[in-house]
Amino acid sequence: MRNLAVAAFAVLGRPSRAAAALALLAALSGVALQLHAAERYERGLLWRIEGDGAPASHVFGTVHLADPRVTRLPPAVARELDQARSLTLESGLDPAGILALAGLMVFNDGRDLPAVAGDDLFNRAAKLTAGLGLPEPILRVFKPWAVAMLLSVPPQDPTSVLDYVLARLAAEKGKPVYELESMEEQVSVFEGMSQEDQVALLRQAVDEYERLPRQISRVVDTYLARDLAGLWRISQESRGGGSEERRLNEVLMRRLLHERNIRMAERAEARLREGGAFIAVGALHLYGSGGVLALLEQRGWRVTRIY
Repeated sequence: MRNLAVAAFAVLGRPSRAAAALALLAALSGVALQLHAAERYERGLLWRIEGDGAPASHVFGTVHLADPRVTRLPPAVARELDQARSLTLESGLDPAGILALAGLMVFNDGRDLPAVAGDDLFNRAAKLTAGLGLPEPILRVFKPWAVAMLLSVPPQDPTSVLDYVLARLAAEKGKPVYELESMEEQVSVFEGMSQEDQVALLRQAVDEYERLPRQISRVVDTYLARDLAGLWRISQESRGGGSEERRLNEVLMRRLLHERNIRMAERAEARLREGGAFIAVGALHLYGSGGVLALLEQRGWRVTRIY
C-alpha cells in the first residue's frame, strides 16, 4: 500500500482576548507536538511499546515483499520476535481468509471488466496480466481494483513474503498469531471506492507497470535504510502531478492509511495490555504524526526506537 495521508487541523473561535491567547498557545503546542511526532517517526523499523503495567511489546514495520534482503531478519528483530508471547499481523493469512479474498476480487453481478473499464484499458491490462499467468478470458471477471493490485506488486511467491515468514516463525515456536483487520475490512478500502476511481486506479497501475521494477528496488533500498520518510516520498512520487492524480491520491491516502492507522492503533492495545506482543504492520503505517506509533503515544504508551 503505497500512499500516506498528510494531517491538517484548524483552530476556530475567539470569544475574548484571554481565550484567544489560550487558543493560540494550544494551537502552537499542537503544532509543536505534530512536528515532534513527524520528526520522531521518520526513521526506524522496530519500536518498543511500554505502559499500563504490562511487559514491553514491540511494533515492527514490514514491507510486503519476498526479497531475501527483506526477509532476512536483523538480529534485533529476530530476537524480539523469538522472545515475544504472540505475533499480530495486519490481516490473517489463513486459507479461509484467502478464499474470501478471491471471492471479493471478481464480479458476481453480471458485469465484466471490459464493460466497466472500457476495451482499450482492458486490452492493455490483459497484455500485462498474461505474463503473470492470468489470461484474458479469466481477467474479464476481475474487478478493476483487484487487477490494479496485481499489477502493483512484483511477481513473487506469497509464502515467501515477509509477513508470511513472520507468521511461519511464530507458528514454529507455538506462538498465537492475531490480526488487526479482517480480509473483508482490508478489501473494503477498495470496494468502497467509486467505480470511476477504481478504473482510474487500474489505469495508473497499467501506465506505471514498466517502471515497477525500478520503483520496487528503490523501496527495498529505502526500507533497508530504515527511512520511513523516504518511503513516504517514494509513495508520493508514484502518483503523478495532475489534478486527477492528486485527487485520487488523497482518496487512497485517507482510505489506505489514515482510517486504517486509527483502527490499527485501537485494536493493537488489546495485545499491548497483555504484554510481550510483536505487532507487524506495513512500514508506512508507522510514519509521522498520523501513524500508528504517534497514535499509540497519544493514547499514553511510551514508544522507543530500538532499530
